[in-house]
Amino acid sequence: MKKKFNILTIGCKANQYESQAFSDQMKTLGLIFSKEEADICIVNACAVTSNADKKSITAIKSLKKKNKKAQFYLTGCIAKEVQDKLDDDIKIIPNSQKETLISQIFPDKKVPKFSIKNFDNHTRAFVKVQDGCDSYCSYCIIPFTRGRSRSRESSDIIDEISKLTLSGYREIVLTGINLGEYKSDISFTELLKRISKIQGIERIKLSSIHPHDITDELIDILINYKKMSKFLHISLQSGSNRILKKMRRKYTNEMFLEKVKILTSLHPDFTFSTDLIVGFPSEAIDDVEDSIDVIRKAKFTKVHFFSYSKRPNTLAVKFENQIDSNIIKERKKMMQKEANLISSAKRETFINREMKVLFENLKGDYFLGTTENNLLVHVLNNEKISSNQILDVKLVKNMDGFILGELCK
Repeated sequence: MKKKFNILTIGCKANQYESQAFSDQMKTLGLIFSKEEADICIVNACAVTSNADKKSITAIKSLKKKNKKAQFYLTGCIAKEVQDKLDDDIKIIPNSQKETLISQIFPDKKVPKFSIKNFDNHTRAFVKVQDGCDSYCSYCIIPFTRGRSRSRESSDIIDEISKLTLSGYREIVLTGINLGEYKSDISFTELLKRISKIQGIERIKLSSIHPHDITDELIDILINYKKMSKFLHISLQSGSNRILKKMRRKYTNEMFLEKVKILTSLHPDFTFSTDLIVGFPSEAIDDVEDSIDVIRKAKFTKVHFFSYSKRPNTLAVKFENQIDSNIIKERKKMMQKEANLISSAKRETFINREMKVLFENLKGDYFLGTTENNLLVHVLNNEKISSNQILDVKLVKNMDGFILGELCK
């Protein structure tokens, strides 16, 4: 009987890419993926917040109850506090050894290269091009858990994406811990140019990028290369220049908004999402108002809010004026309400427009898809729609977090 495996992924798109690589390697070795009882369980963890730590611990305990005889491996960004709470029979594989994890499980087998051929249950594929980070922002544990920045050779990336097109993928999301630090045999902008030439790829997205990494050359590619998505997730973290300086970020809110202004002036349909940390040490109501001001001016279609949490080894742990958790909750609720109003108003500007939608999956009676500028669209299911298909859709009604559409006749 063939062995079975299960993989639980918590956190970022880089983790999702790596878990897919584990899955492809084990399937090639003859193992079968199973959500039921498995022989091998891998948890690819996240440590970006204390809540992520708790999710990792809860997930491992839950998996162990269902898979009492399985071999357990924990990898990813793992805080020391998580390791201290684990049973001794769980083997920890640090990020530095992640690409050899399957070889460590099967030392006597010839394990395939750590790359992906598929992206299970997705019509878009995440492709990791960079790992690690050299920034050492004062709140962030990632440089300690993933190490210094390092980038893949362009030929490996091009080869992997070319193979993904053979599996039918039409949208690629380039991911990394800090895409702006990509530095290999070619520059990041040259990499984008080469990927855009691959036949079969129709959309290229960036998972996230920092404002100071949005160069004039990158802007030119984003605007003028047809395959580049007219959408960016630009990391903000705070709209307060005082807080940004304490965070050790390399930009100001003025720089952030200038990049948004340039892109929207060149392509009015361009949309943006971002991340914001609420409750960073010493944050005052004026700092919150600064963040709300940026939300209003940037007109984000989505804002991901995170409550600040202390991370070991970071500078911010030692900062004075740590914010009470109840105050953080109140501020987060207030900011989320404002962000929802702004995103709804932004979606409203696209109503009655006709746009191309890449359909992904069926949810209830509706097929879900996204426009080239990443607007989520729901269209009532009919026989003309299938997954991974691009169709012209009229956007007819603004809903809570998405737009209702109708197929163009």
